[in-house]
Amino acid sequence: MKHAAIFVVALALAACPRGSGPAVTHPSTPKEVVTGARATIEQWRQAYQVKSFDALAKLYVQSLELVVVQDGLPLVGWTSVEGMLKDRFARYKDVQIRLKDIQVTALGGTSAVATASMTRELGDGVTTVTESGALTVVLRKEGDLWLIVAEHYSYKRST
Repeated sequence: MKHAAIFVVALALAACPRGSGPAVTHPSTPKEVVTGARATIEQWRQAYQVKSFDALAKLYVQSLELVVVQDGLPLVGWTSVEGMLKDRFARYKDVQIRLKDIQVTALGGTSAVATASMTRELGDGVTTVTESGALTVVLRKEGDLWLIVAEHYSYKRST
């Protein structure tokens, strides 16, 4: 336990900027990364709302690299995600998604992470379920497109 405490203190001190030079700052995310990521996220939102599987499918990397976590269940690979999306569109007549506070951060030149507050309403024609939570999307640039490589949505359950 004593060694762990010493390690944590040493790690914290190593992370502090030294008085002898300027603090390290990270460059802001380039505007084109923000624009590209936001465009993909908006296309994602619209594709859900019009229930267009084809439009939505074009936004995901269609390989084993894809990871989507929905309702506490991790889905790995395009085949798993494809099945979940088709099932969701078959079950719900109406899907409404509202996003706010979208933040995009570059993870190098060809990848980015975006987070947003999301409210999702899923209706089957009789009942509508409303969930509010956080969306995280990891994107990778391929050619002119920003494709979704990972997606995670979690919402706060009402008690």
